[in-house]
Amino acid sequence: MPILQDDIYEITSILCKTFEISGIERNYDDSFGKIGKILYRYGINHNPKELRIVFTLGMQEFFESIPKEQWKLDDPSFVKQSERYAINKFKEWVIEQVT
Repeated sequence: MPILQDDIYEITSILCKTFEISGIERNYDDSFGKIGKILYRYGINHNPKELRIVFTLGMQEFFESIPKEQWKLDDPSFVKQSERYAINKFKEWVIEQVT
């Protein structure tokens, strides 16, 4: 199990580094490609676009849980909160797939 914990940490690190970069400069295919290589070791074979969809569904869940009039898209802390939520949902999905 320590290897899974290390891999979850690496996946989280990749996603956090991705979101440190400004939106237009982010390379999602590269980030999710790296994640895909990690998951492949567990027999999970998804291409980067499929993994990005899984991540996006987590982000969508965050926004659906909040009334639209309360969205603060111009507030960097609100956007960061949505990213952290999606990262956590993605980690949960990875753990479900592996275990």
